[in-house]
Amino acid sequence: MTEFKVVTLAERPDLIDAVNHLGGSPWPEFMLHDPIADKHFWRLYDTFQQFQIALLDENGELAGEGNAIPFTWDGTVEDLPLEGWDAIMLRGINNYNNGIKPDTLSAIQAVAAPKYVGKGVSQQIIRAMKMVAQREGLKALVAPVRPNLKHRYPLTPMENYIQWKHTDGSPFDPWLRTHARLGAKIMRVCPQSMTITGTVAEWETWTEMRFPESGTYIIPGALSPVTFDLARDEGRYVEPNVWMLHSF
Repeated sequence: MTEFKVVTLAERPDLIDAVNHLGGSPWPEFMLHDPIADKHFWRLYDTFQQFQIALLDENGELAGEGNAIPFTWDGTVEDLPLEGWDAIMLRGINNYNNGIKPDTLSAIQAVAAPKYVGKGVSQQIIRAMKMVAQREGLKALVAPVRPNLKHRYPLTPMENYIQWKHTDGSPFDPWLRTHARLGAKIMRVCPQSMTITGTVAEWETWTEMRFPESGTYIIPGALSPVTFDLARDEGRYVEPNVWMLHSF
């Protein structure tokens, strides 16, 4: 496995534009319209640069990037919000705005550059996040994990999906399995990790599909069905994720 140089954006603020561009590249178009991300994601690059990670190859080119936010957590399962990704972004920002010292780091995303997909970048990003968290005096790394094969099984409840096993007894899902092999354990499902709404026309643009009547639809890339109400001119997607804990 290739080893990459780890830097934070506090050390290399010149990489912010490249990291931001790479971070939006792998997701289905509808995933780029979460209102919490639209309003607050920039704060990661403005306020929390020391927790944003870039992996550089031997030529100094961007091989991968990881976003994370510090927040306060009391250590209990119950204090990991059911609203997952959206809630942890808001908590981290509210903690900072109110001068509350964080004690935990939450991963936000990990993305490999196209030429380095499948070459261990994601594992190195997780390890780098743990290293940064420890260096900053935080007690743990958590993550609202988006299982990367769940979109193939959108009708299966996440609670069932996380029980599926790989042939070696590890989690069936590759991204859950990567976290587990790095020492993480599943804490709970966060069933409303991200909520994305849009007009019917917006969803048709995002998905290149038609939605001629109200009801639920299977959307490529979505982890669960999307519900459409034509009378309200609205499509609504609620994404489930999985809280995982990396203890130090």
